[in-house]
Amino acid sequence: MSPAHPLLESPEWQRLMARGGILPLALAAPDVWPHGPIPPGENSLERGDDSLSRNYCTCGGHRFLRALLLLPIRGARTVFGLDGWASVSEETWRAFLAARAGGEAFTGAFAWAANALPGEASKEPVPCNLVPGPPGQPPRLQPHPGSALHALQAEGIAQERLVALFEAAGQDPAALAGA
Repeated sequence: MSPAHPLLESPEWQRLMARGGILPLALAAPDVWPHGPIPPGENSLERGDDSLSRNYCTCGGHRFLRALLLLPIRGARTVFGLDGWASVSEETWRAFLAARAGGEAFTGAFAWAANALPGEASKEPVPCNLVPGPPGQPPRLQPHPGSALHALQAEGIAQERLVALFEAAGQDPAALAGA
């Protein structure tokens, strides 16, 4: 068994885990997006029929909405939030846009998780329920039973694995903790 990451023993990390709230990791696009990130200072990126903004994406005829996957962190009051993407049907896409334009609550729908956890290959698409988030926040992904993501959501993510996710995403977990 490998030793724990040194960051996990730091007072800064311990305070971060005790503070409560959401520790987010934002993913710029669905995993299938081949065109790179939105350029700095721009609100969107368009390549042919494909389009990416901060909350919406169309790619290869598929539609995606920004969505938040919440995972409890074992031994912490803080929750990990993977700020990623959900693949939705045309019907769900239109219903979400209509609800948002009309100032109404999105009722939820079926979706597929459109991002694997950073550094981990997705073996198969993960079916999810896409449910409304709090006002002003993206909808939430709830993985269906039988998937590894559902088990992880039920059991919580180990802090060592959390650090590895941030590192795989190119973010320094020490900066999160202020260490």
